[in-house]
Amino acid sequence: MTSLSRKNYSSAFNEETRISELSAIEAVGLFEDILGRDLSLRVKATGSSMAPFLKGSEFLTIKKTASASLHIGDLIFFKTRHGLPILHRIVRKKHERDISIFQTKGDALISIDGPVNGDCILGKVCSIENKLASGKIKHSDMESPYRRIINYLLAKKSLMKSKAYLFIQQCPLYPSLRSIIKKTLF
Repeated sequence: MTSLSRKNYSSAFNEETRISELSAIEAVGLFEDILGRDLSLRVKATGSSMAPFLKGSEFLTIKKTASASLHIGDLIFFKTRHGLPILHRIVRKKHERDISIFQTKGDALISIDGPVNGDCILGKVCSIENKLASGKIKHSDMESPYRRIINYLLAKKSLMKSKAYLFIQQCPLYPSLRSIIKKTLF
C-alpha cells in the first residue's frame, strides 16, 4: 500500500475530476449533435434526483423540442452553466424579453435548480421504458394528456414541498425537529 502526500493526492483528485467532467462535456456535445439533426436519443436513466418517478434503470427517449412548446411538468434534458448534462422536471416557466426561462427541480431534491435558458435545453423526455419484475417492458408516452396532467401535478407537488421546507426552516424549533420534518416531507 502506498501513501500519497497531501499535495500528490490533491493533484491526483483534481486530474480525475477534470477527466470525468471532460467526458460529460464531450457527451453533451454528442447529444447536441444527435438531437440537432432531429433524431431521437435513447439513454438509460442514472442517479436518484428524480426518485421515485425515475428509479435509475429506465430507458428514456429524448427529442429536441422548441422551448415555447415546453410545459410545467415536462422532464427536460439540459446542460448546466458548466456544460454538464442534467435531467429534471420543469416547475416554473416565464418569458423575459422573448427568451424562455425555466426553473427545474429533481423530484427527490429540496432545492430548485438555477434558471435554465431555452438555448441550454437539449431535449424533452417523450417516452419512458420500464422493465417490470415480470420481465415485461412498460412503455409510458410522456406526451399523452394523462401523463401531461400527472407530470403537471408532480411538478406542483414538488414545488410546494420545497416552499414548505424553506418556510419550516425559519421556525425556531426547526433545529430540534429537523429529522422528523425531513422524514415527513421527504
